[in-house]
Parts: sequence; C-alpha cells; structure tokens
Amino acid sequence: MASTPAGRAGVPRPAPPAAPARGTEGSPLGGGFLAHPDEVLAGLRERCPVARVTTPAGRPVWLVTREADVRAAFLDPRLSLRSTPPAPGRPHRAMDLTLVNYDPPDHTRIRRLAAPAFAPGRIAAYRPRAAELADELLAALGSTGAVDLITGFAEPFAFAVLREVFGFGDETAPRLHRAVGDLIRHTDAERALDELDAIVRARIADCREHPGEDVTSSVLRAWEASGQVTEAELVDLLAMLVLAGFDSTVQMLGMAVLALLGHPAELARLRAAPELLPGAVDELLRWDTPGPFGTRRVALADVEIGGTVVPAGSGVLLSVAAANRDPRSHPDPDRLDLTRPDAARHLTFGAGPHYCPGAPLARLELTVALAALLRHWPDVRLAVPVTELAWGGGFQHRRLEALPLLLGTGRAGPEAA
Repeated sequence: MASTPAGRAGVPRPAPPAAPARGTEGSPLGGGFLAHPDEVLAGLRERCPVARVTTPAGRPVWLVTREADVRAAFLDPRLSLRSTPPAPGRPHRAMDLTLVNYDPPDHTRIRRLAAPAFAPGRIAAYRPRAAELADELLAALGSTGAVDLITGFAEPFAFAVLREVFGFGDETAPRLHRAVGDLIRHTDAERALDELDAIVRARIADCREHPGEDVTSSVLRAWEASGQVTEAELVDLLAMLVLAGFDSTVQMLGMAVLALLGHPAELARLRAAPELLPGAVDELLRWDTPGPFGTRRVALADVEIGGTVVPAGSGVLLSVAAANRDPRSHPDPDRLDLTRPDAARHLTFGAGPHYCPGAPLARLELTVALAALLRHWPDVRLAVPVTELAWGGGFQHRRLEALPLLLGTGRAGPEAA
C-alpha cells in the first residue's frame, strides 16, 4: 500500500490503488485491527501516509495517517461531511441528519445551539454530582472479588451522568437505556430510533413547561432565541448529543484503565500524585481511542494531501489514532507518559469546525471516574490475559465487550500488555 510522492517539479500525482494488507481479510482495517489498531496504522503512517485502501465492507477510501496531514485535512473545506437528506415522504425521525452530516454554514448554525451548554465552566458545575455517582457505584461494588469494569461501573456511571446532564427523570431512564443500548449494539435499530425520537421530543416538551439548568433546557433556550434552526434539526442535535455522549465515554474509560494496568509504573505514579489526573487524561486520550478515525469525508475537488492527489468524489478517512502516535509530533509516542507536556495536542476530539462539542464533559467524566477508581480500588488487576479480551464494534468505533478485573490482595492476575 504505497502512496505516490510528489512528482517532478513538485507536482503531485495520484497514487495507484493499493494492494490489501496481508492477513487482514482483504482490508487493513479488518482482522485484528480492533485489538491492535496502532500496529496497522503505524505501518501505514511510515510507509504510505496517504494510502488508498478498502474498508472491511469493500469500499475504497483514502486513509490519512500523519499528524500534520490529518490536522490540516480537518480544516480543509474541500473535504465534505454533507450527507443526502432522507427521501421525502416519511415523517422526520431523530438522527436523520446530525452535526457530522453538515458542512458550514449549516453546521455552524446548528452547533451554535450547543456551545453555551457545553462551555467548560458550565460543565464543571456537574463535577460534584458526578463524583458522588462514581463513589456510590464503586462503594456498592466493594473492593474485593471479580468485576467487569464495563457493565459494573463504566456503563452505569456514564448513563447516570448523562441523565443528570440532560435532565432525564426516573420514569424515562429504562426506556432511554434500552434505546441507547440497542442503537450502540445495532439491535432492533428501527424500533430504538423511534423510541429515542419519542424520548427526546418528550424531554423538549417537558423543558418548555418546566425549564431548568440542564443541557436540554439550555439548548432549547438557544433554539428559541435563534430562529434559524428547525425543530427537526433541534431533535437531531439533542439525540446525537445523548447517543454520542454515552458509549464513547464508556469505552474510553475502559481503554484508559486497560492502559494503566499495562503500565504499572505509571499507575503507581498516578496513585502517588492524583493531582496529575488532568494531564494524565489527555495522555490516555492520546494513547488509545474508541474512534480511530474521524467521520468519513468526501473530496469535493481534487485535493492534495501530503504530496498525494486525492481525486474529487473520493472517500477520505482521517486517522486520529495514527496522528496521536506520530513521532513527528509526539516524541517517543509509543511510551505512555502521564506527564507528557504535549499530550493535549492529541486529535481524539477532532479539530476545527467539527471539534467534539462534548469534549469538556468527556474530560470531566474521565477525570472524576479515574480519581474514584484510584481511591476505591487500591489493588486491581486484569482477570484474564490481555490477549483474551474481546473487541467488538467496527473499525470506526471499537468497543471493549468486557474488562474483567480482580480486586483486592491475592495472587497477581495476568499482566496487561
């Protein structure tokens, strides 16, 4: 899979189609990619940083892996996210089009509704309650025995914070949990979308009658003041924020704990100095991510990226995971260093107009959850070898199906790697 460097006199020329990577079922993004994306992406980044590959479904796409190229591409308006609206004739439903389906100025017009609600200062107000929720869940689990971090703590914690932030009441919680879970696991997705649509519309109606200080109320107030966004776009925006804010946090928390268990010296360092947590969270976000790529873009014209011309009409994937391990931007990138000075330069939340609006909340949840885990679980280790961990999802959103742990003193568990 070699991309073609710039031609004579600095004129770039298109790369030929690349051969599939060996041992990856015809695509470098298939096979063992979910468990070891860094290994696949490092090879691409160093040998063919702008490569034409196929996805596991057989779709051709241009894969961009060097940090400078990825960062510049995030800012390039010729790489479009715009999607075709649903066919006319059926009623609108939540998630028909979300923020990642728009380019500016429509993207800017809609995203503006969420900006005040997710301002870092406003999100910081949820820290005390998030800490209480984490402590309550961990106290119930105890500090000895076996536990699955994902189902035992990460999922209930992220869902409880989601309810607090968006203002969903007890009567709605079971329906919302089922709908979000089914959408994440692609189980009865049509029914789940209908359910999520009904839940979001009901929450909007409730906020009209009983406005509060939660995110839903804040977004609704901005919508009413704007006059530039349709109600369908409002429903899409809130549904996307709810869905995106759940599983990504669950998975990032699991991957962060897995990384710490695989680096016991860094874990001990963090236990001894928990004040390092804010910077450590950025390093953990750099180290691994559930979403190795930004949303697929389409080139609106021939676009030169890293000396290679990507033809108009081509699909483009920007690999944030590869960029986060690029030695040109992060010295010694394959070493986890919780005090890395440049860790916050990671691209896990994207860059430019589509920078993740929920980044302040994600950082808060990770910081609060890890601080609580350090306090409640002074002795924790993997219950199985790291090679036996099951990975699911797809190449654009990896999922740890479980993270089985052993708590308390006793025989050392398998070493993470």
